[in-house]
Amino acid sequence: MRDELSSLKERYGSMYEEAVNAVEKGLVKRYVFKPSGRVRWVVVGRTQDYLVLLKAGYCTCDDFYFRVLSHEKPMCYHLLAVRIAAERGMYEEIHEEDRWYRKLLNEWLPR
Repeated sequence: MRDELSSLKERYGSMYEEAVNAVEKGLVKRYVFKPSGRVRWVVVGRTQDYLVLLKAGYCTCDDFYFRVLSHEKPMCYHLLAVRIAAERGMYEEIHEEDRWYRKLLNEWLPR
């Protein structure tokens, strides 16, 4: 674990610091929906919450859309924050019933 986090710090520099800051401020949330067991990661941003699909390497933020998809950046800090939070076990876990899934998903998706 320590080796991977050190490697991330070396590779991403200031973006790593921003991601760690988000983790330490408790901005990373792991939603678990019941009874389906669906899991969704969310990072609370400055203006809205961002849905992060960790396995797909996707985030709903503008930085991802404009800079990651155009290959200017390898990832946004929200994705990196979720990776770090998952690795360290430092996130808030929120349990919701499946009936809330669509409503919350609509809040997290870009407008």
